[in-house]
Amino acid sequence: MRLRQRLGMEWLAVALLASCLVAALAYWDSLSQFDNLIYDQLSRIDPPPPRPEILIVAVDEDSLAAFGQWPWSRQRHAALFKQLALGNPAAIGFDILLSEPGDPDDDAALAQAMTSLPNLVLPLHFILPGSNGAEYDVKHPVAPFAEAAAGLGHVNLVFDRDGVVRRAALCFGDKASGTDWPHLMEMVYRSVERRPSSAYQRLADCNQTLLMPFTRRGAYQSISYGALASGQVPRAFLNNRIILIGATANGLGDQYPVPLGDGGTLAGVEIMANLYGGIARDDFIVPLPFVQQLALSLLPIWVLLLGFWRWRPRTTIIVSLGLILMILLTSAILINFSVWFAPGTALLGIILVYPVWGWRRLQATSDFMDSELQQFHRSKIDIPIMRPELGPVDVITGQAEQLTHAISYVRDLRRFISDALRNLPDPMFITDLDGKVTFANQLAQAGMKDGAHDLALDDMLDRFVSADDLQEVKDYLDLKHRPTKHDYVDFTSRNGEIFAMRRAAVMSNEGTLKGYIHYLADITEIAHAAQLREEVLQLLSHDMRAPQAAILALLDGKEGDEITGRIEGHARRTLALADNFVGLARIDASEFSGEDILLSELVAEASDSLWPLAQARNIRCEIDDQSAGAFVSGEPSTLYRSFVNLIDNAIKYSPDGGVVTILIRVTELDRQSFVSVAIADQGKGISQEMLGQLFERFASDDRMARSSIKGAGLGLNFVAKVMERHGGHIRGENSRDGGACFTVLLPLAADVEEQAD
Repeated sequence: MRLRQRLGMEWLAVALLASCLVAALAYWDSLSQFDNLIYDQLSRIDPPPPRPEILIVAVDEDSLAAFGQWPWSRQRHAALFKQLALGNPAAIGFDILLSEPGDPDDDAALAQAMTSLPNLVLPLHFILPGSNGAEYDVKHPVAPFAEAAAGLGHVNLVFDRDGVVRRAALCFGDKASGTDWPHLMEMVYRSVERRPSSAYQRLADCNQTLLMPFTRRGAYQSISYGALASGQVPRAFLNNRIILIGATANGLGDQYPVPLGDGGTLAGVEIMANLYGGIARDDFIVPLPFVQQLALSLLPIWVLLLGFWRWRPRTTIIVSLGLILMILLTSAILINFSVWFAPGTALLGIILVYPVWGWRRLQATSDFMDSELQQFHRSKIDIPIMRPELGPVDVITGQAEQLTHAISYVRDLRRFISDALRNLPDPMFITDLDGKVTFANQLAQAGMKDGAHDLALDDMLDRFVSADDLQEVKDYLDLKHRPTKHDYVDFTSRNGEIFAMRRAAVMSNEGTLKGYIHYLADITEIAHAAQLREEVLQLLSHDMRAPQAAILALLDGKEGDEITGRIEGHARRTLALADNFVGLARIDASEFSGEDILLSELVAEASDSLWPLAQARNIRCEIDDQSAGAFVSGEPSTLYRSFVNLIDNAIKYSPDGGVVTILIRVTELDRQSFVSVAIADQGKGISQEMLGQLFERFASDDRMARSSIKGAGLGLNFVAKVMERHGGHIRGENSRDGGACFTVLLPLAADVEEQAD
């Protein structure tokens, strides 16, 4: 597996794992305690100011000292209410439970005193769990008090998992019965403003909790219960104030942990004062909905994940620290807008993603280096890569040292190859897939002032190839028009030299095409030699044949003596010698260019051409065609010449009045179809010493010939060359009934063979 693919899979796995983990932690609020610690620190950076209209009447240590042990007689509360009635307060919140009946006279006196306070709100509370399997039980004030009060509100506190009071429930509802009980402070607010608070109206659910903004400890004005009850507080001090009455003495058990950062507790009535302040200011801090919380938690993680593909490790660690600061800063900014973004899941995601990705990337890189080094060890080239040694070096360092050694060796190997290519005896250059020259040796750049690097292929050819051959070279290099029968192209350079250009593909180790190598072999001397050879062949073909043809023309139609016949025979022998020699030379010099040939027809034409020679000696040529019209792929001229030579030999070695038999049929040999042509004569056969050298040059058994004209020994060699050129072969043997038999096997044409199958 390629390193990029492996890293991609590892990255995707880390991304999915981190995203799922963050989503699960956010859904179950698993990091609430950590988030609460951050919230506590951020919430006290800029605490809200206290509400000046709030006045706490505290049941403090001085009051206990003055009036005795708690709980007090309800006559004492009645006396307090009478003092409050004289001060004309705006509203009174009585944070002392009156759910149990007391002395009837005392209860009656207290109820009577309550009637003088039109804005008095009394508490009710809930006992969890309830009796008889109920979820909770509601504890109302006793009936006389409830009837005298302007309203009732619950005073239950909401504790977080760490036991700290940070939240408040403005409403406590029973979904089954549909009954809702607003909080005591909500009812106090309503008694003053004559309407529900804005925060209450925005509640999505009656049981939704809100984060309370706490003022600094002791920020609210407070007077002693005893001082007020004894008439020591001026009436004007109570005028139009919101009076909250509750216990503050430590021994009364109404102290609760709050997020003020000092680790202390706060009296329940002071918590009520902060709650009323939040209702009046409408600055409760609302936690982000789950979807938004999750989106903000995932955003920095995915920024870091995407950056892993672009940033260097140093940049990544800096960005990671920056993202951590950004998360904390986002929480701090949003809390000033009364929105709480819990940063714990996002911080944990960043803290986990960076080392996990570093671990998986290091593991993938280590596996890749190990795989690459193993491939080096298995390569055909002996690369002396340092093997890991036992010692204090860790695995990664050992692999890095091996890779460094391998790279050093490859660098030396590259230098060796570069020097070898640069100093080749012929021009050579390499192009990429865009046709740009990426490398050229010294001979290819000869005469170029600016060199050939980055030169376009067409410009390179314009500087090298003559105008007459330029299009042919371009056609060769164009894959769409590249000739299929040549793997090279000859051209003349601009300085008159002749080159043969070959192009080879440059492939990567994975088999991907990377470019092409163009090698220009200097064949100037070879081309001149070929031209000289062609001139010699023309000499043999024309200048040597012309005198012999003239001799035959002079003897034609003249009845001569034995000398005349001998002259004619030697002239014909000279012509045959020239034709066979030229034919052999052309076979060696030219490339095969075949076409479909009906072999039986070609053999018949060859036989008919020798009819005058056979007729002169009363010899019959009988053709037995069993080939069913079989075709072969071949060159008509050379095949025709071959069969003429074979039939001519059969006639030459046959007795007068004899028969030359030609059998044509299709045969199978090694699961391949061939067309067989067997030519047999009735002569004396082939001598044993000649059987092993029949198809060598200048091999002739003229002792067996019936004609007085001897052979030069080039005919059968020519036939053997032609058959080899066509992918066939020939054999010669003596027949059982006497005479020689030559059998030719030629492959059946491909399309005909497919039809036969």
